[in-house]
Amino acid sequence: MNLGPVDRRQFLAAGGTAFICTLAGQRISADKPADVSQLAGGLEVPPKVAAAQSSGGAQATLAATSGARREYWIAAEERKWDIVPTGTDEMLNQQVPGRTTFKAYTYRQYQSGFSSPVNNGKVPGPLIQADVGETVVVHFRNKLKSPVTIHPHGIRYDVEMDGAYKGEYTDPGGFVQRGQDFTYVWEATEGTQGLWLYHDHGPLDPVPLYKGLFGPLIVRDPDQPRPDVEFFLFMHAFEPVATSLRRQFWCINGRAYAGNAPTLRAKVGQRVAFHVISLDNYFHTFHVHGHRWTDPDGTVIDNKTMGPGDSMTFEFVEDNPGRWLYHCHVFSHLHGGMTGWYIVE
Repeated sequence: MNLGPVDRRQFLAAGGTAFICTLAGQRISADKPADVSQLAGGLEVPPKVAAAQSSGGAQATLAATSGARREYWIAAEERKWDIVPTGTDEMLNQQVPGRTTFKAYTYRQYQSGFSSPVNNGKVPGPLIQADVGETVVVHFRNKLKSPVTIHPHGIRYDVEMDGAYKGEYTDPGGFVQRGQDFTYVWEATEGTQGLWLYHDHGPLDPVPLYKGLFGPLIVRDPDQPRPDVEFFLFMHAFEPVATSLRRQFWCINGRAYAGNAPTLRAKVGQRVAFHVISLDNYFHTFHVHGHRWTDPDGTVIDNKTMGPGDSMTFEFVEDNPGRWLYHCHVFSHLHGGMTGWYIVE
């Protein structure tokens, strides 16, 4: 694919270099579209997965637990997704040229038993949460054309619940094929408190992840008070390898540029929590204008560096009204779309 000439905004957005990896025997580059269906056609079914299919399928045995259960029904689905639905960068008051719509992959939440959808499917996927002592049960259904999975961070799980592709050593939860279900069981044990994430870790990783298969996971301490307002934010890139678009977009929760990325709202006097996750091939920084917070080591900070897979939570009592920006302070990322509004009344 010839991406052609780029304007100033596109030049600033292209801050990284193309990565190359090999999937299903084919070389993959970040700046060239990948045909996921074609890649999936070249995959061999791992031995444990084939054995489970021949015996009627592998499902989790839900052992008796002393704590409560949180159950989720989540399907991986394809949907049309507009990265810049307003067509405008409100920070610069300029139009964003070119096509911004593609076929994303989403984790879509359903009611019990997949009876009806909770929403249309979004990027990122639904919040999975639990209190310490609870068991999380995720009933997963794959409606995509390629094998995908759900792999969690932070929470405790046995190896069969890893949700990771491991070649010939892959368990059924690491290779959930089209039209198949798998039930993941994770435990929110003491010591797993905090902000985490989940994402696809199947045989075509990272392309399905780059197309939108990720979401937030949080384990809460039930003895700690909840904030008045909390925001869950993913900093990530939509690249041509996943979108087939002519350029890369730097995004927050699947959207690019102020007015498209989430507009956050709070009021003076409220206790506000920001839950921020970085998940792509790059390093980012998170900055909120007019505000600061205290790191666990006691350092007062307003700009934090995060690498791929990092997550952080910070809180403060809101005391500064106005229309503020929040964004990545890597300038190519900022001007490539990784910015939004924080409005305090």
